[in-house]
Amino acid sequence: MTNKNKNRLFNDFTNFIFENVKINKFLLIIISIITFIAFLTGIIVGAKTHSNIIDSDNFGVVDITTGGLTSTFFTRLLSMFFIMLILLGCSFTIYLLPIGIIFIVYRGYLLGLNICLMIVKFGFSGTLISIIVAFPCQLIALAIMILFFAIMYKTNKDYRCWGGCRTSHQRLKIVLTTILSLFIICILEALLLALFSAKVILVI
Repeated sequence: MTNKNKNRLFNDFTNFIFENVKINKFLLIIISIITFIAFLTGIIVGAKTHSNIIDSDNFGVVDITTGGLTSTFFTRLLSMFFIMLILLGCSFTIYLLPIGIIFIVYRGYLLGLNICLMIVKFGFSGTLISIIVAFPCQLIALAIMILFFAIMYKTNKDYRCWGGCRTSHQRLKIVLTTILSLFIICILEALLLALFSAKVILVI
């Protein structure tokens, strides 16, 4: 395949993404607003109940310096892939749309809870890790999931109405691109945690 053809395919896929974002902007805005509210709720709940949560027996702290990096990486990765599969399944019909939104919103809630507990538990170091590593990485992953869900819902809807090879190819590209993006985010987060020799609380 020539560079010209590669560029054309890339531009077609990029335009396809932007077109779907424009078409689904109302759905994206609604999901984003509800998720942001859930994020704030997670912070409030974490601030009010942190002592009970942190002291509970089933609540673990992972120390990267003592070999916890691998468990952190795979826990994040499997969690993201699980949510992605749920969203993929829920994107095939409007009747499952609320379930997909609930999973996204719940992940936003867990992100707020995680950030709050990190700051309360570890103080300055927890605040630093939250600002530099946990929050941006998990927020980007959450944004990717929201986009993935909205675009797949619209693409599956178009396929039911019109069918066509182009839609099938684009669906596969979206799935593969999302998997690759989440994988890269998990690797980047793990490397940053190792760089700062961090301790993390694995809520998500």
